[in-house]
Amino acid sequence: MSVLGVFGANLRQMVGVRGTQASIAEDLGIGRVQFQRYLRGDSFPKPHVLKRICDYFGVDARILTDPLTPGQVDLIGAGVRLGGLPDAVGRAIHEGIAFACPDQSYFGATDTIPDGLYENWRGSMSRKDCAIVSLVQIKTLREARVLRGVERRELHPGGASLRKREYRGILLNQKAGFAALFFHSEPSRVVSLVFLAPVEIGGRTAAAGFGVLARGSLPGMNRVTRTIWVKLEPTAGEVMRVARSKLFWAWDEVPHYVVNHIRPGGETF
Repeated sequence: MSVLGVFGANLRQMVGVRGTQASIAEDLGIGRVQFQRYLRGDSFPKPHVLKRICDYFGVDARILTDPLTPGQVDLIGAGVRLGGLPDAVGRAIHEGIAFACPDQSYFGATDTIPDGLYENWRGSMSRKDCAIVSLVQIKTLREARVLRGVERRELHPGGASLRKREYRGILLNQKAGFAALFFHSEPSRVVSLVFLAPVEIGGRTAAAGFGVLARGSLPGMNRVTRTIWVKLEPTAGEVMRVARSKLFWAWDEVPHYVVNHIRPGGETF
Protein backbone atom coordinates (compact mmCIF):
# COMPACT_ATOMS: atom_id res chain seq x y z
CA MET A 1 0.00 0.00 0.00
CA SER A 2 1.26 3.50 -0.82
CA VAL A 3 2.04 6.02 1.90
CA LEU A 4 -1.03 8.01 0.91
CA GLY A 5 -3.10 4.85 1.12
CA VAL A 6 -1.78 4.02 4.60
CA PHE A 7 -2.64 7.47 5.91
CA GLY A 8 -6.11 7.42 4.38
CA ALA A 9 -6.83 3.95 5.80
CA ASN A 10 -5.58 4.95 9.26
CA LEU A 11 -7.67 8.11 9.25
CA ARG A 12 -10.80 6.19 8.20
CA GLN A 13 -10.34 3.72 11.05
CA MET A 14 -9.79 6.48 13.63
CA VAL A 15 -12.83 8.41 12.47
CA GLY A 16 -14.88 5.21 12.51
CA VAL A 17 -14.32 4.65 16.24
CA ARG A 18 -14.51 8.26 17.39
CA GLY A 19 -17.50 9.85 15.68
CA THR A 20 -18.91 10.97 12.36
CA GLN A 21 -16.88 12.40 9.50
CA ALA A 22 -18.85 15.64 9.63
CA SER A 23 -18.49 16.19 13.39
CA ILE A 24 -14.77 15.39 13.44
CA ALA A 25 -14.05 17.61 10.44
CA GLU A 26 -15.88 20.41 12.27
CA ASP A 27 -13.92 19.79 15.49
CA LEU A 28 -10.64 19.88 13.55
CA GLY A 29 -11.59 23.01 11.61
CA ILE A 30 -11.10 21.23 8.26
CA GLY A 31 -13.48 21.69 5.36
CA ARG A 32 -15.52 18.60 4.52
CA VAL A 33 -14.27 18.39 0.93
CA GLN A 34 -10.63 18.53 2.04
CA PHE A 35 -11.30 16.06 4.85
CA GLN A 36 -12.78 13.65 2.31
CA ARG A 37 -9.57 13.92 0.27
CA TYR A 38 -7.56 12.89 3.34
CA LEU A 39 -9.91 9.97 4.00
CA ARG A 40 -9.62 8.73 0.42
CA GLY A 41 -5.82 9.00 0.54
CA ASP A 42 -5.76 11.61 -2.20
CA SER A 43 -3.57 14.08 -0.31
CA PHE A 44 -1.56 14.67 2.88
CA PRO A 45 -2.39 17.41 5.38
CA LYS A 46 0.05 20.27 5.87
CA PRO A 47 2.27 19.95 8.98
CA HIS A 48 0.14 22.20 11.21
CA VAL A 49 -3.02 20.35 10.19
CA LEU A 50 -1.34 16.97 10.73
CA LYS A 51 -0.41 18.06 14.26
CA ARG A 52 -4.04 19.02 14.88
CA ILE A 53 -5.18 15.57 13.70
CA CYS A 54 -2.56 13.78 15.80
CA ASP A 55 -3.47 15.78 18.93
CA TYR A 56 -7.16 15.08 18.40
CA PHE A 57 -6.77 11.30 18.16
CA GLY A 58 -3.82 10.96 20.57
CA VAL A 59 -1.40 9.57 17.97
CA ASP A 60 1.83 10.70 16.36
CA ALA A 61 3.06 11.24 12.79
CA ARG A 62 3.62 7.51 12.30
CA ILE A 63 -0.01 7.36 11.11
CA LEU A 64 1.45 8.60 7.80
CA THR A 65 3.51 5.46 7.28
CA ASP A 66 2.58 2.64 9.71
CA PRO A 67 -0.79 0.85 9.46
CA LEU A 68 -2.69 0.84 12.76
CA THR A 69 -3.26 -2.55 14.40
CA PRO A 70 -6.74 -3.61 15.60
CA GLY A 71 -5.57 -3.20 19.19
CA GLN A 72 -4.40 0.34 18.54
CA VAL A 73 -7.71 1.22 16.89
CA ASP A 74 -9.58 -0.08 19.96
CA LEU A 75 -7.45 2.12 22.22
CA ILE A 76 -8.04 5.17 20.01
CA GLY A 77 -11.77 4.47 20.17
CA ALA A 78 -11.54 4.50 23.97
CA GLY A 79 -9.68 7.81 23.89
CA VAL A 80 -6.31 6.42 25.00
CA ARG A 81 -3.23 8.25 23.76
CA LEU A 82 -1.02 5.75 21.92
CA GLY A 83 2.07 7.73 22.81
CA GLY A 84 1.19 7.57 26.48
CA LEU A 85 1.07 10.52 28.85
CA PRO A 86 3.76 13.20 28.94
CA ASP A 87 6.58 11.95 31.18
CA ALA A 88 5.88 14.34 34.06
CA VAL A 89 2.14 13.59 34.07
CA GLY A 90 2.71 9.84 33.84
CA ARG A 91 5.16 9.89 36.75
CA ALA A 92 2.82 12.01 38.87
CA ILE A 93 -0.17 9.69 38.32
CA HIS A 94 1.90 6.58 38.99
CA GLU A 95 3.30 8.09 42.19
CA GLY A 96 -0.12 9.23 43.37
CA ILE A 97 -1.83 5.86 42.81
CA ALA A 98 1.12 3.95 44.31
CA PHE A 99 0.92 6.14 47.44
CA ALA A 100 -2.88 6.08 47.78
CA CYS A 101 -3.34 2.35 47.03
CA PRO A 102 -0.25 0.58 48.38
CA ASP A 103 -1.90 -2.78 49.11
CA GLN A 104 -5.24 -2.98 47.32
CA SER A 105 -6.67 -2.59 43.83
CA TYR A 106 -9.79 -0.69 42.84
CA PHE A 107 -9.52 -1.84 39.23
CA GLY A 108 -10.83 -4.93 37.50
CA ALA A 109 -13.76 -6.19 35.46
CA THR A 110 -17.19 -6.87 36.94
CA ASP A 111 -20.53 -8.01 35.55
CA THR A 112 -22.46 -5.87 38.05
CA ILE A 113 -22.07 -2.78 35.88
CA PRO A 114 -21.04 -4.22 32.52
CA ASP A 115 -19.51 -2.35 29.60
CA GLY A 116 -21.88 -0.46 27.35
CA LEU A 117 -23.83 2.76 26.89
CA TYR A 118 -25.96 4.10 29.73
CA GLU A 119 -28.58 6.80 29.97
CA ASN A 120 -27.37 9.04 32.77
CA TRP A 121 -30.21 10.74 34.67
CA ARG A 122 -29.44 13.25 37.39
CA GLY A 123 -30.72 16.39 38.99
CA SER A 124 -29.60 19.49 37.15
CA MET A 125 -26.61 21.32 38.63
CA SER A 126 -27.74 24.66 37.21
CA ARG A 127 -31.49 24.38 37.99
CA LYS A 128 -33.10 22.91 41.09
CA ASP A 129 -36.53 22.40 39.50
CA CYS A 130 -35.63 19.71 36.98
CA ALA A 131 -33.47 16.78 35.88
CA ILE A 132 -31.27 16.22 32.84
CA VAL A 133 -30.34 13.15 30.80
CA SER A 134 -27.21 12.35 28.79
CA LEU A 135 -25.16 9.37 27.59
CA VAL A 136 -22.12 7.84 29.26
CA GLN A 137 -20.04 4.91 28.01
CA ILE A 138 -18.23 2.30 30.12
CA LYS A 139 -15.39 0.39 28.47
CA THR A 140 -12.81 -2.07 29.78
CA LEU A 141 -9.24 -1.66 28.53
CA ARG A 142 -6.45 -4.11 29.33
CA GLU A 143 -6.79 -3.56 33.09
CA ALA A 144 -8.61 -0.32 33.80
CA ARG A 145 -12.28 0.47 33.26
CA VAL A 146 -12.80 3.87 31.65
CA LEU A 147 -15.69 6.24 31.07
CA ARG A 148 -16.54 8.76 28.37
CA GLY A 149 -19.36 11.22 27.98
CA VAL A 150 -20.18 14.39 26.08
CA GLU A 151 -21.99 17.39 27.53
CA ARG A 152 -25.02 18.49 25.57
CA ARG A 153 -24.72 21.53 23.30
CA GLU A 154 -27.47 23.28 25.28
CA LEU A 155 -25.07 23.59 28.22
CA HIS A 156 -22.69 25.66 26.07
CA PRO A 157 -24.73 28.63 24.76
CA GLY A 158 -21.65 30.22 23.21
CA GLY A 159 -20.91 27.07 21.23
CA ALA A 160 -18.20 24.49 21.87
CA SER A 161 -16.65 21.70 19.83
CA LEU A 162 -17.23 18.05 20.63
CA ARG A 163 -13.70 17.87 22.05
CA LYS A 164 -14.36 20.69 24.53
CA ARG A 165 -17.67 19.13 25.61
CA GLU A 166 -16.11 15.71 26.20
CA TYR A 167 -15.33 14.38 29.66
CA ARG A 168 -13.48 11.19 30.54
CA GLY A 169 -12.97 9.18 33.68
CA ILE A 170 -12.19 5.90 35.40
CA LEU A 171 -14.54 3.48 37.16
CA LEU A 172 -13.26 2.10 40.46
CA ASN A 173 -14.61 -0.94 42.34
CA GLN A 174 -15.15 -0.62 46.07
CA LYS A 175 -16.98 -2.68 48.70
CA ALA A 176 -20.08 -0.50 48.80
CA GLY A 177 -20.40 -0.03 45.04
CA PHE A 178 -18.48 1.97 42.47
CA ALA A 179 -16.80 5.35 42.29
CA ALA A 180 -16.60 7.11 38.93
CA LEU A 181 -13.97 9.85 38.78
CA PHE A 182 -14.38 12.26 35.85
CA PHE A 183 -12.00 14.83 34.39
CA HIS A 184 -13.74 17.50 32.34
CA SER A 185 -12.11 19.18 29.33
CA GLU A 186 -11.10 22.78 28.97
CA PRO A 187 -12.36 25.40 29.51
CA SER A 188 -14.16 24.08 32.62
CA ARG A 189 -11.33 21.77 33.70
CA VAL A 190 -13.18 20.51 36.76
CA VAL A 191 -13.25 17.12 38.45
CA SER A 192 -16.45 15.31 39.41
CA LEU A 193 -17.11 12.18 41.45
CA VAL A 194 -20.10 9.84 41.14
CA PHE A 195 -20.92 7.08 43.65
CA LEU A 196 -23.09 4.22 42.31
CA ALA A 197 -24.60 1.02 43.72
CA PRO A 198 -26.72 -1.50 41.78
CA VAL A 199 -30.51 -1.05 41.96
CA GLU A 200 -33.46 -3.03 40.63
CA ILE A 201 -35.71 -1.36 38.06
CA GLY A 202 -37.75 -4.05 36.37
CA GLY A 203 -34.93 -6.36 35.36
CA ARG A 204 -32.82 -3.68 33.65
CA THR A 205 -29.17 -3.17 34.58
CA ALA A 206 -28.92 0.04 36.59
CA ALA A 207 -26.95 1.72 39.37
CA ALA A 208 -27.94 4.75 41.44
CA GLY A 209 -26.21 7.12 43.82
CA PHE A 210 -25.07 10.72 43.77
CA GLY A 211 -22.67 13.00 41.95
CA VAL A 212 -20.41 15.75 43.31
CA LEU A 213 -18.95 18.56 41.21
CA ALA A 214 -15.68 20.01 42.50
CA ARG A 215 -16.31 23.73 42.23
CA GLY A 216 -17.06 26.70 44.44
CA SER A 217 -20.61 27.50 45.54
CA LEU A 218 -22.73 29.54 43.14
CA PRO A 219 -26.09 31.17 43.98
CA GLY A 220 -29.05 28.96 43.08
CA MET A 221 -26.87 26.13 41.73
CA ASN A 222 -26.16 22.60 43.01
CA ARG A 223 -22.84 20.93 43.57
CA VAL A 224 -24.35 17.58 44.59
CA THR A 225 -27.23 15.73 42.93
CA ARG A 226 -28.75 12.26 42.90
CA THR A 227 -28.12 10.17 39.80
CA ILE A 228 -28.97 6.87 38.13
CA TRP A 229 -27.36 5.10 35.17
CA VAL A 230 -29.56 2.72 33.18
CA LYS A 231 -27.94 0.42 30.59
CA LEU A 232 -29.24 0.82 27.06
CA GLU A 233 -29.90 -1.96 24.59
CA PRO A 234 -27.13 -1.86 21.93
CA THR A 235 -29.39 -0.57 19.19
CA ALA A 236 -29.22 2.66 17.23
CA GLY A 237 -32.82 3.42 18.14
CA GLU A 238 -32.17 3.29 21.89
CA VAL A 239 -29.07 5.45 21.65
CA MET A 240 -30.73 8.05 19.41
CA ARG A 241 -33.75 8.18 21.72
CA VAL A 242 -31.52 9.56 24.47
CA ALA A 243 -29.20 11.59 22.24
CA ARG A 244 -32.12 13.44 20.62
CA SER A 245 -34.23 13.91 23.73
CA LYS A 246 -34.62 17.28 25.34
CA LEU A 247 -32.04 18.19 27.97
CA PHE A 248 -34.12 19.58 30.86
CA TRP A 249 -37.03 17.54 32.27
CA ALA A 250 -39.51 18.82 34.88
CA TRP A 251 -39.80 16.36 37.75
CA ASP A 252 -43.31 15.28 36.70
CA GLU A 253 -41.97 14.47 33.21
CA VAL A 254 -39.12 12.22 34.31
CA PRO A 255 -39.78 8.50 33.53
CA HIS A 256 -41.30 6.65 36.46
CA TYR A 257 -38.50 4.07 36.57
CA VAL A 258 -35.88 6.69 37.47
CA VAL A 259 -37.64 9.62 39.17
CA ASN A 260 -37.69 8.11 42.68
CA HIS A 261 -33.94 7.53 42.46
CA ILE A 262 -33.00 11.08 41.50
CA ARG A 263 -35.67 13.46 42.84
CA PRO A 264 -34.33 15.37 45.86
CA GLY A 265 -35.55 14.12 49.24
CA GLY A 266 -35.07 15.63 52.66
CA GLU A 267 -31.33 15.84 52.31
CA THR A 268 -29.43 19.13 52.22
CA PHE A 269 -26.23 19.68 50.27
